[in-house]
Amino acid sequence: MKRKIIIVITILCLLAVTYGYLQLPDYHIMNSMSFSTQDTRDTQLKVIVYKCWEIHDMIQEIEAEHNRINGIPTTLEINLYSPTYFLPNSSEPFKTVMIRYNKKE
Repeated sequence: MKRKIIIVITILCLLAVTYGYLQLPDYHIMNSMSFSTQDTRDTQLKVIVYKCWEIHDMIQEIEAEHNRINGIPTTLEINLYSPTYFLPNSSEPFKTVMIRYNKKE
């Protein structure tokens, strides 16, 4: 009897953890910094990635969302961090993507 109760509780805990993981977003933009001059606007994004599959598609989605909301900058640097290792002052990103846009005059 005691063994059955332990098995049921273990299964319920695993289901709760799985449900909690599935409720997480794919990513969360933690910080956005823009540096502007008269001719340029450089932007850096710090992004926490919760689900690390299809990173290339996720980067394109982050880029499209940023450009839709803020307009197209001269350069866009996207720094991707793992949630377990993200420390605001000392952590290094696991991937950095630099996107340069050509201004058509």
